[in-house]
Amino acid sequence: MVIASFIAPGAFHNVRTTFQAAKNIASNTAAQKQAGETSANTPNSPANPHQLVIVPPANNDHPAPPVYATSAYLLDADTGATLYASNPFMHLPMLSTTKLMTALIAAETGNPDQQIKITDPIARDINGLSADSSLMGIKKGETYTLRELLYGLMLVSGNDAAIAIADDLDGNLPTFVAKMNQRAQQLGLHDTHYMNPHGLLVQGHYSSAHDLAFLGKYSLSNPLIRQISSTREYRLPKNAAHPEHIFVNGNQFLWWYPGVDGGKPGWDGANNFNQVISSVRNKHHLIGVVMHTKDWWTDMRDLMNWGFNTFQWISPAEIDMKSPIPYDADWQFFARDKKENTIPMANKGRYYIFTGYSISNPILTYFDKSGGLKKFGYPTGITKVITDTSVKQQFEHASIQCDIQTGQCGTA
Repeated sequence: MVIASFIAPGAFHNVRTTFQAAKNIASNTAAQKQAGETSANTPNSPANPHQLVIVPPANNDHPAPPVYATSAYLLDADTGATLYASNPFMHLPMLSTTKLMTALIAAETGNPDQQIKITDPIARDINGLSADSSLMGIKKGETYTLRELLYGLMLVSGNDAAIAIADDLDGNLPTFVAKMNQRAQQLGLHDTHYMNPHGLLVQGHYSSAHDLAFLGKYSLSNPLIRQISSTREYRLPKNAAHPEHIFVNGNQFLWWYPGVDGGKPGWDGANNFNQVISSVRNKHHLIGVVMHTKDWWTDMRDLMNWGFNTFQWISPAEIDMKSPIPYDADWQFFARDKKENTIPMANKGRYYIFTGYSISNPILTYFDKSGGLKKFGYPTGITKVITDTSVKQQFEHASIQCDIQTGQCGTA
């Protein structure tokens, strides 16, 4: 168990995240005041909302995986326990994961079968979207049910659907956005602030990995949102009120990672990819979040594997060759997802995504000089202390033992 305190200032463009040991927790109050914290404004706010108790999964001898993401979080949705946290309260643009809150407000305050006509004011707001916006494809004069707009919102990340929902339910965008911020405070999302209902980049629109995990838990537990979010493909037939629409869910995890039953991605077209995932395996429910990562499938797979303590190799690249994953061309068909891939670790070690184990010095140096993967295969266990001066690690084809004082190693 790890007890950690984090302090995050109020603007995502000037972020500092500080780790303090438990003995320094008392100093957080003054630091929060200097950072402009306002968490005490909610009635049931904890004394220090940036204090986490991190409880790694039980009976798991694998190391916690490093991530490419700027921040990440893994939540046990059954118990509320924090399993993993990396920069959990850092303020970052959350992009289209914003739509989880838009959907939650709509599901809680609207009637799924209510009719929403695309009026002139709604059409004007839609026309104000940036040219590269993801769209459901609605037009002025058309009419949809709220449920249909939610499919367009969640599956194809329609910014136009977000505007239509917000404008219709609350009369205008600012009023709806105010409701989003109010709901965020009610849910204890102290590091989230909304400026719009869709997630397009704008100053003051941010969230954190911690907040997105709990938003994922709350929103995806709503029956309507869960049903929509878990739908791979949805056909909206043509009628007198609108043309036909065919939606394919942009959450690619639904096609390849076992147990995924919902979630929401967000992407800015560069390396800033966000992902919220809900997955259930063996009656165990996890919510995972990665923010601003260049390799979202590796990060999320590693976190989920670690949380479920299940490390059987599953690759989107291999599955995509057998059964195409939608939008696979956007990611070069996952061609760079290979068993031999590694992630650097803070201790200058190397994490092998294939088995979920890492290698560090002095074993790593000997491993590289003596044949590496070709001779030893992948690591299949953690480094174990054999004596006061020696350590040993098991690999697929052999084990390596080193004297930590002399640095001398050999094959055991």
